Amino acid sequence: MNNLAKRGPKGLSRQAIRIWGLLFIIIGAAGQAILQNRMLGVTTHDYDALSKLMENKDYFAMASVALVLQFVQASAIPVFAFLLVDGFLRTSDAIKYGARLVGVAVLSEIPFNLAMTGKWLELDNRNPVFAMVLGIVMLYIFRYYSGMKIKNIAIKVLTVCMAVVWVEMLRIVDGMGIIIMVTALWALRKNRSLQIFGGCAAMFLASVFSPFYLLAPMVFFVIHFYNGEEGSDNKIVNYLAYPGLLLAIGLLAKYAI
Repeated sequence: MNNLAKRGPKGLSRQAIRIWGLLFIIIGAAGQAILQNRMLGVTTHDYDALSKLMENKDYFAMASVALVLQFVQASAIPVFAFLLVDGFLRTSDAIKYGARLVGVAVLSEIPFNLAMTGKWLELDNRNPVFAMVLGIVMLYIFRYYSGMKIKNIAIKVLTVCMAVVWVEMLRIVDGMGIIIMVTALWALRKNRSLQIFGGCAAMFLASVFSPFYLLAPMVFFVIHFYNGEEGSDNKIVNYLAYPGLLLAIGLLAKYAI
């Protein structure tokens, strides 16, 4: 009986859900850095060359696997959007929370470039953490202008529209999906069942912008088991995990394979 009492609540903690999200990122990033960029040479061939290569059965098979891994990577979006909303509700200092995310976004840019393109510097796109930073700004405004007054609703709608404009201007990868997901999860935060249902609907809506979001709703099966507990928490490790993993994958693809 004593052992049962020490087990704690059933379900998944924030840390466990975070690990799931990182696993999706590792799988997707490895698929893009190692399989697509290094082995298939997607970034070095033009469209005509790729079309000819796809006639080879082995090349086509590897390309199909790489495509599946991109779908897996997109499943990380609902996980980290959920953790962002939940973390915002739990934090005692939203400014510090946002500042830490800004640090992670800046720190992740070079590792992200290396893993996604094989280049140390790539100015065409920004990493998804920048969209999370915009998400924090959105949540702060949503909370400040809470309630259903016409003025407040108008400000919140304008905030979402401006966030969409910024993710497009900055060319943030998966930015649109993150903005849509954060908005839906915040709006339905008071009811977990509705939140999950709304999150699934939001991902299907986001699939208009990217077909890779079509399988992402499946990850809500994991979020469903969230027990509200933090779990084993090491903020330094948690915030450095994303850039660290991307850097490791990028270096492996560029220099070791």
